[in-house]
Amino acid sequence: MKKLSLIIFLSLIVIISHAQKSTAFGSFNISVVMPEESDELDAGQLAKLETKIMRIVEASGVSASGEYSNFVIYPKFDVYQSDIVEGGMQNITVTGTQLSLFIKQVDNNLVFSSITKNLKGSGNTKANSLTNAISTLDVNDPLLRKFVETGKSKIVAYYNAKCGSILASAENMAKKRDFEQALILAFAIPEGTSCYTTAQTKAIAYYKSYQNIKCLEEIKHTNLSLAENDYADAVNHLMAIEPGSACAKEAATLMKKIESKVNAEEKRDYDRRLKEYNDENALEKYRISAIRDIASAYYKSTPSVQYRVIVR
Repeated sequence: MKKLSLIIFLSLIVIISHAQKSTAFGSFNISVVMPEESDELDAGQLAKLETKIMRIVEASGVSASGEYSNFVIYPKFDVYQSDIVEGGMQNITVTGTQLSLFIKQVDNNLVFSSITKNLKGSGNTKANSLTNAISTLDVNDPLLRKFVETGKSKIVAYYNAKCGSILASAENMAKKRDFEQALILAFAIPEGTSCYTTAQTKAIAYYKSYQNIKCLEEIKHTNLSLAENDYADAVNHLMAIEPGSACAKEAATLMKKIESKVNAEEKRDYDRRLKEYNDENALEKYRISAIRDIASAYYKSTPSVQYRVIVR
């Protein structure tokens, strides 16, 4: 029997799928968090495991679109046994592994659900046996579905119990003019909770206030771009300013000044964005997408998992 005793400390990488963004406010989304490749698990094996995890999540009716979010699912993969079995034509490596999955909330480091599965694989090399072990993970396993559903129901129950205090914290942040943090708190409340509708209304309100502050930065950047005759960049900053914001008139005046200096494509992009702003449904989708981007950037900057993979 071949035994390895090695502790590998891995940095964190969040694997992002290429699924189209959902426009639903507060749709239940779980980010899949994976370790970087190592001597034991290469990029191909991790990609295979990631795909399996995403399919497990999606089979339970939860979005695994991969945006950085307040909820993560991550694996711990232990190799506890590796035997070489002598065969006729060639030796076979049989590897015993243990896969543990966890659903955790980033904000408070609470684990809502966990499960452990033993997987065994074989191949003509240890790498092939590990790949084979990952392949045996059944994404339709009822226990795995229950694991995800348990995590979701516990998260909803948690928010139902904490709705009042979370919204009060968001309101307190808004009073301090920290509208970004306020909307992140409100936006984190998922569908299925008792205060979902209230959270939706408040997040949009906080976003509008956030826009009134943010637009001043956009005007500043627009003027800097104009000073350098970078009209394309100026248009990009002006497009980020909503007509209903405090800087709307100034933005319209600046656009009028440079209209003759931008190319047809840039003008079309600007007109398209104005059309979105003037269409209530399109504007709502744009705002939700913008709030989602703000929340995603926040959780991207927040450490989710301190990874430690133990290989015996």
